Amino acid sequence: MASDRSHRIDAARAAYNRGSWADATELYLRADAEAALDVPDLEALTWAAGLAARDAEMLAALERLYAHHEAQGDHENCARTAFWSGLRNMMIGEVGLGSGWLHRAARHAEATPRDCVQRGYLMLPQVFMLRGQGNYEAAIEAADGALAIGDAAGDDDLIALAGSLKGGILFRVGRIEEGYGPIDEAMLLANSGRLSPIVCGVCYCEIVASCCRVQEMVRAREWTAILDAWCRRNPQAKAFNGVCQVHRAEVLQLEGNWAEAYAEADRAGEGLKGTTERTAMATAAYRRGEILRLQGRHKDAEAEYRRAGEIAIDPQPGLALLRLAQGRANEAAAMIRRSIETAADMPRKTALLPAGIEILIACRDLEGAEDLCAGMTEIAGIFGTEILARIADQGCGTLALARGDAAGGVAALIRARCFWSGFGAPYLAARLRVEIARGCIALGDTESAALELQAAEKTFLELGAEPDLTRLRKLRGERTHGELTSREREVLALLAEGGSNRAIADDLGLSPKTVNRHVENIFNKLGVSSRSAAVAKGFRNGMI
Repeated sequence: MASDRSHRIDAARAAYNRGSWADATELYLRADAEAALDVPDLEALTWAAGLAARDAEMLAALERLYAHHEAQGDHENCARTAFWSGLRNMMIGEVGLGSGWLHRAARHAEATPRDCVQRGYLMLPQVFMLRGQGNYEAAIEAADGALAIGDAAGDDDLIALAGSLKGGILFRVGRIEEGYGPIDEAMLLANSGRLSPIVCGVCYCEIVASCCRVQEMVRAREWTAILDAWCRRNPQAKAFNGVCQVHRAEVLQLEGNWAEAYAEADRAGEGLKGTTERTAMATAAYRRGEILRLQGRHKDAEAEYRRAGEIAIDPQPGLALLRLAQGRANEAAAMIRRSIETAADMPRKTALLPAGIEILIACRDLEGAEDLCAGMTEIAGIFGTEILARIADQGCGTLALARGDAAGGVAALIRARCFWSGFGAPYLAARLRVEIARGCIALGDTESAALELQAAEKTFLELGAEPDLTRLRKLRGERTHGELTSREREVLALLAEGGSNRAIADDLGLSPKTVNRHVENIFNKLGVSSRSAAVAKGFRNGMI
């Protein structure tokens, strides 16, 4: 039996060293059930369990480590283990337990030398608390204190944690360039392999979340790829993998890879089940709702938005935009106004204002839309980033069109469209093309309008953006037969000739995926489930 336990511990250590956190956790727990682990192995169990999203096992191991260090009179290690117990309890919503452990950690830290690095770690909960209260200047000051101690002690984990937090807070208050300094340093440390695995994962996720929050999507895309590579090297880092997939889904959606984005958000939701990462679970549901809404699958989208709201987050602006798409504009306006008025900070407002402008223009509340445009322009000026400036251009340009200033509107919209085209965000660029076409029509330039609409239609077809296709066809004055588009009628005619989906794709110069989507739309619109039934109905109704 002793030999079996020895082999199990050797296997657990090997699993830990190769980053197989879940395997290491199970092996250590089995060995521990036979005889208590020694301190180094109990320490390894702590971090393996934390990385595998086994919070109960992590916290139990930390409590045992604390008891050992307390018995030894080791105040520094008592402070360290109590700090991690307190921080993790706070993160999973156990505020009372978390506060108790942090007070215990502070008591032990007081018994250590003034330059003890644990004093720096104990400043981090203050940073989180002050950030949550919106007291950003005090939070930055606390992060600076932790950084100073980390620098003096040469503690890379503390430098990276404090730096990623400080940079993210600077982002929140619009000091973007200043925030890049500590964030870039934290990212360098994470990439260097000098951080402990759990701190590395925390820093990666904190940095990517900070970029997404202020819509710094160029950096977010770059760093999400780095986080994704780290997660692939650590497939059993369950919580971090789920959070990474949520961010990756957002980037994939922006890049026009909707099917992949939905699948990634779905994997995130499945992978996070049974963990305490409620915000990430809710955000995964919200992302799925966004993609479903853009595809016109309103019932499914609403279910995902409601799921996001039930778990952890306000499902706006997506739910308000869904109400607008359903023709319930007044409800949409009430929702988005409430969300904007109660937004916690400027980054949250930047996520809401573009939708608010769109909804209020649809309601013909042009004065209200103008106020929101002014707010978006002001925030873009404070943050000083091109992406927010172009988002402001989009709102101001659309409002100008609504007020009859076609020339001014088109100029602003073209600036926004050029940015998103250069970034590689096809859907956003296509939506702007439709608005530019409206302006061109108002200016009498119908040829340019037709070119813009043709380019937009191609993108919407590739993406499966059915609601946008419907709006585009109305603008173009196109009439459909039996609700089929002209392209769908072409596909139906080729189906009648016996063509396979791949052959039809070759004939029309489309991708097979796009033809598959057209065939699916034809079946749905005609209420049939086979090619022969679709062809028969097409002949009966004069569509072929």
